[in-house]
Amino acid sequence: MEQVILIMLATGVVAVVLGIILKRFDVPPIVGYILSGILLVNVIGGGVKDTHILEQIAEFGIVFLMFTIGLEMKLENLMQMRKQVFVFGALQMVLSISFFILLSHYLFGLDFKASIVIGGALSLSSTAIVLKILNDTNNISNQYGQNSLGILIFQDLAVIPILLVLSILANSQSSVGELVSDIFISGMLLLIVTVIFGRYLLDPILKIVNKADTHELFIMIVLIIAIGSSFLAHYLGFTYSMGAFIGGMLIAETHYKHQVEADLIPFRDLFLALFFVTVGMHIDIQFFVTHIAQVFGLSLLIMLVKGLIIFGAIYYFVGKRVSIETALAICQVGEFSFVVFTQATQTSLLDSNTGQLLTLAVIISMVVTPFILKNIKPITNKILNKPQTQTEILNTSKESLSNHVIVCGYGGFGKQIIYNLKKENMEHIAIIDNHEFFENALNHGEKVIFGNPSQKHILEEAGIEKAKAVIIALHDIESIIILSHTIKDLNENVKILAKVTKKSILPDNIDSEDFIDIYDCTAELLVEKVGGKN
Repeated sequence: MEQVILIMLATGVVAVVLGIILKRFDVPPIVGYILSGILLVNVIGGGVKDTHILEQIAEFGIVFLMFTIGLEMKLENLMQMRKQVFVFGALQMVLSISFFILLSHYLFGLDFKASIVIGGALSLSSTAIVLKILNDTNNISNQYGQNSLGILIFQDLAVIPILLVLSILANSQSSVGELVSDIFISGMLLLIVTVIFGRYLLDPILKIVNKADTHELFIMIVLIIAIGSSFLAHYLGFTYSMGAFIGGMLIAETHYKHQVEADLIPFRDLFLALFFVTVGMHIDIQFFVTHIAQVFGLSLLIMLVKGLIIFGAIYYFVGKRVSIETALAICQVGEFSFVVFTQATQTSLLDSNTGQLLTLAVIISMVVTPFILKNIKPITNKILNKPQTQTEILNTSKESLSNHVIVCGYGGFGKQIIYNLKKENMEHIAIIDNHEFFENALNHGEKVIFGNPSQKHILEEAGIEKAKAVIIALHDIESIIILSHTIKDLNENVKILAKVTKKSILPDNIDSEDFIDIYDCTAELLVEKVGGKN
């Protein structure tokens, strides 16, 4: 117990101090956590050398991250994202695994078994880093954010066959048929148990606990569900994160989704920070210094190859800009590769030097990812040789905007809204985060800003303080709710109008007066409501 307290104390102190220092230089906190792990093991040393307990605790970070992602992913939403998950995800995995196997075997001369292990590990990206930053910056709803989310979900599903292949390669005495059969039976059992529990028991249980009117009991039942679903999946041979994801999806179907999300986020962020500290603890400084050129060269090669594969896999479907943004977002290698490399080294599928070299290359790719994600638009513009237009207002100026209407979105419905605003001679400006739509709007001489409307500085550039109304021309209810909260934070008096599938699904804290049922809604009606007509 004393050892655990010492490890936790040292980790907390170093992470906080280093995090504060790096924050002053605008360095992402994730980098600070990783550097904390390096300092703890290689500089402070001593009492924190045995990090196994800390790594077990830190795994809760991934569990809670996947749980909160599950909260955002109802079954119907998963079906809506079937192209991103099952087409983009499958293409990326198949091409990445195949290419890295060939690269390892023919270029680096590794045997075929080791090449298969490396191919599987390098095909995975970092769910923990990418989704945390996309959530923090509200870019998860962007087109490249949705592509990244879909591919990451498929990668998490692919962990099961990767583990299966690893078991087969490590244990030649095992029957492939028996292993596949066990996985199938376990999967069906997990599905049956979770669906029955989610459909018939979960909502009544949450209702009973909520009626007790004791907040800590509600938090406790949420933790039980998150950890319990993770344990069940692990017991049946799957990953903790997959169980947590399923648990989150089940709660997403209940009436308590938003409260659960709010209660769990502090736990998620705390344990995720701890997870990144343990990532830094994997770095052997002496080995790193000795092989520094190889580590950086290998890391650059992996990210370049993986980025090109992702770009090529989805270019036909989404175009050049979104393909580049998606490739930049998930070109790193993920945390699960540590598990694969560790198991492969222990079973002699990989020698220790190769395992350490690959681990360090993976960590370098994870360290640079926050900087890439933070500057993804400028980097993409640089690659495309286009000027930065993230917050540039075209055909107007911020100072001239007053008592105007802000339109968020420029799909078919958004275009109809702008057409009707012009008919009524209402001053307006549109915020567009899809570059093809943005260029289309420019070609039609519209007043537009390129950026994510959920980001406060984009709304400020659109003159939210002086706007009389915001019309949200989006279809996803979650995006509408998030955007509504952001707008009200900046201007609590502005009128917000949107169309929703059912007004009944709006949470209690959202004023539904101006949210019109989609079946009664036309662009003309929304514009009439801006002008106060009924």
